[in-house]
Amino acid sequence: MSPYVLELPAGVDVVESTYRFCRKRNMGLCVLNGNGVVANVTLKQPSATPGATVTFHGRFDILSLSATILPAGGSADGNGPFAICLAGPQGQVVGGHVVGPLVSAGTIYLIAATFNSPTFDRLQAAEHEDTEVRDGAHDRHESPHTVSGADSGGAHIYSYQPPDVIWAPTARQPPPPY
Repeated sequence: MSPYVLELPAGVDVVESTYRFCRKRNMGLCVLNGNGVVANVTLKQPSATPGATVTFHGRFDILSLSATILPAGGSADGNGPFAICLAGPQGQVVGGHVVGPLVSAGTIYLIAATFNSPTFDRLQAAEHEDTEVRDGAHDRHESPHTVSGADSGGAHIYSYQPPDVIWAPTARQPPPPY
């Protein structure tokens, strides 16, 4: 594994640029976090009706950003979205899976780590582990947690599910009298 800091200029699609970077180098990338400002983002929120999306207009600061892009030709199947948490201009916090372009409104920095030749293991529940140890079998399988998403041109992506929480700012309290 190697650490990377990726700098993306204003006006580019962060998701597509990251996919293209990985395809060009035929490598996997785990995006650990990012910072910068994006504009007009469409998200699939975990609590939304399946397939429903919400578009947020304006500029938003990135609070967190994560994704895992597997190298082309990996043994896992499927693509998944980037997970993002954003702060809006009035202090609102929104998050979910990115759907469609994620356009940078200024310079974006992604903190990431690369990996080549990943292996895929299916982890079993505790009651199945005893059977596996007695049998001495250790089978490699593709991960069962693949999420379908936008076309990534051969890259495979796994993503973490953000918490099902959206925080709204609280009203300011008057200062205590002295």
